[in-house]
Amino acid sequence: MARTKGSKNKTAPVSVEEKIMAVEAEIARLQDELKAKKSERKKLLAQQDEENQQKILAAVEKSGKSFDEVMTFLKGDAE
Repeated sequence: MARTKGSKNKTAPVSVEEKIMAVEAEIARLQDELKAKKSERKKLLAQQDEENQQKILAAVEKSGKSFDEVMTFLKGDAE
């Protein structure tokens, strides 16, 4: 006797209401994940800014220039 394919593994059809609830739950999960990623990005950008500031400070100190010389250069008032 031939069996019909998948006859034992049939599941009850999912209602539209259940599908809507599942999609809404996934949207909520993804919104939470997006919020967490945005927070992580904000922290990383702040860390990057801090590292860049430290690099600038180290370069200024290494240059041997005075504060006034550096400020004049940065403002573009050099002759």
